[in-house]
Amino acid sequence: MDNVINLFSRRTPAKTGQQSRGGESSQQASSAVVLNPGGFSEVAERNRVNQQRLRKEREQANKNVLKSYRIK
Repeated sequence: MDNVINLFSRRTPAKTGQQSRGGESSQQASSAVVLNPGGFSEVAERNRVNQQRLRKEREQANKNVLKSYRIK
């Protein structure tokens, strides 16, 4: 019965020295650091490059599908 997951029961801490949820959430909040606050143009450029790459991949996949089904 170890592989049965109950969504409604609370987990009991296995270790007595385990942190409470408040400690974990404050630790996660402090670890969220902005990597580059002034890099909007860099992010926009990276998004544009990714968009072009995905467009090319979709076009190639569509060509292969048309070819495999002999549509064109």
